[in-house]
Amino acid sequence: MLESGETKSITELAAREEIDNSYMFRMLNLTTLAPDIVAAILDETLPQHVTVHELAISPPLLWKEQRARIGVVGEELQD
Repeated sequence: MLESGETKSITELAAREEIDNSYMFRMLNLTTLAPDIVAAILDETLPQHVTVHELAISPPLLWKEQRARIGVVGEELQD
């Protein structure tokens, strides 16, 4: 909706969807996660100490730093 111009801001999108602004911002943060971290969320294979809520709060921009934040060494999460 943002890309198509249906809404002009994240705040407007949150109001349209009838959700809290802070929740909308956290969910949008998830779109910046490394593909292997997203796959681990969907496959429910994240390390036990990591929650999606934690990942949604100010994730590092660099994928390597995201992996380090959750304690994963190397380039991708392992099964």
